[in-house]
Amino acid sequence: MKNINNILKLEDEVAIIEAIGEIIWQKKEETEEFSDLTDAEKVFVFIDIFEGAMGEGGFQFFFNSESGNFVEEIITSYQEINAPKTAELIANAVKIFPNKYSIDMEERQHLIAKADEETLSGWEDLDEIFFTNETEEDVVTLIVEYIKTNESQFGN
Repeated sequence: MKNINNILKLEDEVAIIEAIGEIIWQKKEETEEFSDLTDAEKVFVFIDIFEGAMGEGGFQFFFNSESGNFVEEIITSYQEINAPKTAELIANAVKIFPNKYSIDMEERQHLIAKADEETLSGWEDLDEIFFTNETEEDVVTLIVEYIKTNESQFGN
């Protein structure tokens, strides 16, 4: 396992995130749960889960997938790294969800299948904001700063 201190000396922020992510995901896989992760590592994982789902297909994909089960934790994680605009963007996507949001994936999928054009269009508009970085938050830099601030909670 690489030393966190050495990883944080890397100049490329994406390389830092990838190296830290490798350590955390390996740690998570050993238990198949989040229980062995520190609170700071969970913040990292929840943001990684969201970013991955968004990359696969935006908010509709996020809500349709298992990733959507963690929406509250994801919003809190963005707040934790000092990205309140991104947290608000996600909260706004939840607000336009048809009916009441559920952490049950099958229930969400059923509701999404019946979603009207206004809901789908609303998510697409929020996708556009997310992907064009209109929130003006540099999430990569914020995550690296968060890791540095909470270094003792990573990789142990």
